[in-house]
Amino acid sequence: MELRHLRYFVAVADEGSVSEAARSTLHTAQPSLSRQLRDLEAELGVMLFARETRGMRLTREGQIFLGHARQILRQVDSSVSRLKASSLLLRVGIISGLEAEILPRLRQILKKEADDLEIVVTSRSSVALLQAVHDGNLDFAFVRGATSLRGVRSNSIDRHRIAAFMRADHPLAARDALSIDDIAGHALVAINERVGPALRRTIDIWCEENNVILEPTHSAADIAAAFSLMLVTDTLTLMPEYAERVMPSSLVMRPLLNGPNPLDLSIACRSLSSAAVQSLVNATTRSWLRQGANEA
Repeated sequence: MELRHLRYFVAVADEGSVSEAARSTLHTAQPSLSRQLRDLEAELGVMLFARETRGMRLTREGQIFLGHARQILRQVDSSVSRLKASSLLLRVGIISGLEAEILPRLRQILKKEADDLEIVVTSRSSVALLQAVHDGNLDFAFVRGATSLRGVRSNSIDRHRIAAFMRADHPLAARDALSIDDIAGHALVAINERVGPALRRTIDIWCEENNVILEPTHSAADIAAAFSLMLVTDTLTLMPEYAERVMPSSLVMRPLLNGPNPLDLSIACRSLSSAAVQSLVNATTRSWLRQGANEA
């Protein structure tokens, strides 16, 4: 049973005629309306109308069902009205670990665009966020680099340098900065390539350019898992500098000398997003780029 069945039933009950309800209220074909009513009666297992030469008369069961149908439709219509009058709900995705950097700036930007805007944030890997945007489960997301997903577009807005992270008692922690030769030979935790393909690709290119092989000894599903591994093993990892915001106090970050190219941060949204979402994405992109230019 669908809501349209209830609306059809109430319309015929009010008009007392299938033809009149089809013509003046529902603006549909009479045969289709008759079929929908028969389907409803078959599903309920009762006759809702007595078919008479002068029209349709509600049976006893039909009169009882009419009261319930009107109540259901009133509740649905009321809920829809409240939803339309409520604040705009924006579903935003942010790469795990970047929430503290992005969310305050994003709220400040969007507040200028819509005071009644409610933001719901999802934190996942870039790959998962892109898929959620593609599937329509997020309005837009802050992701790594460009996207190859059909129907999703992305705009680069920022860049993040890659640094080395390790325990404070790690042999390399005493140095102010590290070269790729310093890192070679030490046990390394790598973020899973399926979760962070852009990070792995950038590090691989850096290794190729320097003719150095950095062979990971451990694999982590995300930043938090990498940090957990380093707390119990004598390892280090390479990841964006912003991870310093969420690292445990017993870990330290060291910049890389002539390190990998910075990672692009992009805003991704569906190409067929609503005009309201596209306007908010464009405003966010402009503000982010403008602030980046001022900082430069």
